[in-house]
Amino acid sequence: MEINPFDNVIVSEPRRIEKPVKGLNALPLAELVNQFRVLETGEIPRNSKVGSALFVISPEPGYGKSHLIGRLFKSLRGSATLVYLRPFTNPSSCWKSILLKMVQEMEFPESAETQFCSEGDYTQLEGLAHGILKNVVIRGLEEGSITTRNKAVYLEYFKKVSVLELRKSKKWSTWVSEKVSSLASRLNRQLRSTGIRLNSSAGSWLGVLGKYAYSPENYDTRQACLDWLRGGSVDEDQANLIHIGKADRPSAELALNDVNELCKERIMDFCCLAGFYRPFLFCFDQTETYAVDRLNAQTFGLVIQTMVDDCLNQMTVITANQVPWLKTIQPHWQEAHIHRLRQPRIELESLTEQQAEELLKHRLEGWDLPRKKTAKMAERKWLNDLFLEKSAWGVRQFLYECGKRWKSLSEGPLVEEPKEKEMDYLFQRYLQKVRAEPKRMVFDPDILFWLVREVARGLQGVGVEEYKSQKGYFVLRWKAAGANIFFGFEPGSNWSRWSAIHREAKRLFDGSQAAKTLLFRTPELKEIPSPTWKSAPQLQGGKAKYLHILHLNKQEMAELYASYDLYSDAAEENIPFDRESVLDFIRKQLTSFWARILERNPEKWKAEEEAPVQSSKEGPKKKLIDQVRDIVKREKFLSLQDLMARISPPVSEEQLHKAHSCIREIKVHVSPTMMVLQWRPDA
Repeated sequence: MEINPFDNVIVSEPRRIEKPVKGLNALPLAELVNQFRVLETGEIPRNSKVGSALFVISPEPGYGKSHLIGRLFKSLRGSATLVYLRPFTNPSSCWKSILLKMVQEMEFPESAETQFCSEGDYTQLEGLAHGILKNVVIRGLEEGSITTRNKAVYLEYFKKVSVLELRKSKKWSTWVSEKVSSLASRLNRQLRSTGIRLNSSAGSWLGVLGKYAYSPENYDTRQACLDWLRGGSVDEDQANLIHIGKADRPSAELALNDVNELCKERIMDFCCLAGFYRPFLFCFDQTETYAVDRLNAQTFGLVIQTMVDDCLNQMTVITANQVPWLKTIQPHWQEAHIHRLRQPRIELESLTEQQAEELLKHRLEGWDLPRKKTAKMAERKWLNDLFLEKSAWGVRQFLYECGKRWKSLSEGPLVEEPKEKEMDYLFQRYLQKVRAEPKRMVFDPDILFWLVREVARGLQGVGVEEYKSQKGYFVLRWKAAGANIFFGFEPGSNWSRWSAIHREAKRLFDGSQAAKTLLFRTPELKEIPSPTWKSAPQLQGGKAKYLHILHLNKQEMAELYASYDLYSDAAEENIPFDRESVLDFIRKQLTSFWARILERNPEKWKAEEEAPVQSSKEGPKKKLIDQVRDIVKREKFLSLQDLMARISPPVSEEQLHKAHSCIREIKVHVSPTMMVLQWRPDA
């Protein structure tokens, strides 16, 4: 593989960005940071508000919106709980989608530069839970509602102690569990002093946060905590163990509208409780995708209004390209929604010639490249001519020009890809990139909903229509070959919830024998049904007739998520293909996926779904991380296959991706057929 150092031009993960060019977009970054600092004033518990959403506009695609978010993340590391939000695709479950992504984002490491926790690190959610609990105790000690002989010593201890230290103390975790009621009383009193009220009880929140932060060894209990935080149902035994109050236990048969409202309240509560720790930063990126229809755009406006008006201790940032925003999103917003955007808007800057030269030289560093070619590449005359031709260059457009020049300087004839193969070539790059981001390999209802609604609308012989079942568990219907297929999107694993889903699936089947219901499961989710459930025989019976639980493996997920990324970049005009041509390509690319959905024979569902391999959410072992670091640092750059051959004992590709995702200095480069890891200590 010949390396083109100018190939990677699109940021897909803001936690892994390259070194910024000196001075470029420094003013927009400073404005964002300064606005955030407003939230840090005042005593704990804070009830701060920025007052509007920060709106970052790009004159054209490729001026560095996602890169700016990455720089903002880096600037606010340790000061904010960082949440990066790709678009929701189903307006009726918008808050459910945002909350799910919010919790997934909080499972990223506190360090904010890697995707998995290595030894000595912890997640943002663990840090948040610990910060809230210890600050409730600190306030109690300061006010005298918690008494001790050595008050000054304990105050000093709690102000410094980390979640990892307290987790080792069985005495502390037991004390927190036993004192949930009294701690909740103190929390309520402290909140009332600032005029804050929670939607769910303080006792339930502290019970969940305490169990999640200090009892990581109990997987089932921890998953129950996550289910509750995501607005899901929790088994009675687990709810009692965690101290979730009766009134705060969502009914398993809660309708979709009620679930969506509950999720909104959960987000509001998170933001209230952030006043005991540190503010949230919510970044809505790739907003051009909201233009897919009028209702999506309208709902996005309503979401922003609610975030600004009703959510304390948070700053909301929106990024957009100017033309799509003005033409396809803003016209669908009400005046009240538009007024929630801070004026003047924050505009991204183009490269100066000096900054362009710095970026070019930075891209050429760290490779064993031909000296003659790199010298030619860095010639001032070419750069001068480029800026005489056009004075304002965005980063991506400039890198495209650099990439074209690099290819033209190659020895031998320049081989152009046939036009009909360009899309496939591009898709394979996206596929490799998704595989290199193991943290993304989790259940994403928005991508799945987009696939079976937006993409499927062009499938021959398939009619797609919005649908709402009696309880709202099924939200979309296909009509194909005389049959109805009803789609649901449920990430939880509560037996009562799934029993309710099964009852609704049976009602639909009883109404028409040519009907089936379909729900997706991904490797990190629990198997449905669990063999220990009392309702397992009934669900297994449903699976043998009409309840199709379609398990996606990592390879299939990568293909589906890469398809969405390709479409999203077409919507943002990041690639030279329009939305419709990308949708046509995806429909053909995912032939086997459509066939699995359309399959009518339950025996074939069973053959496909048996023995799903559950994926571990744990980070890689320190020994493997050290091996990867040492090899890549020594070699400077090498392919993933070469790296795998040098690892002993052998590991899977997924384990290797998790390991290099823990190392900030490793940068990943992809082509359609190969992945190369480069050591970049200055990245």
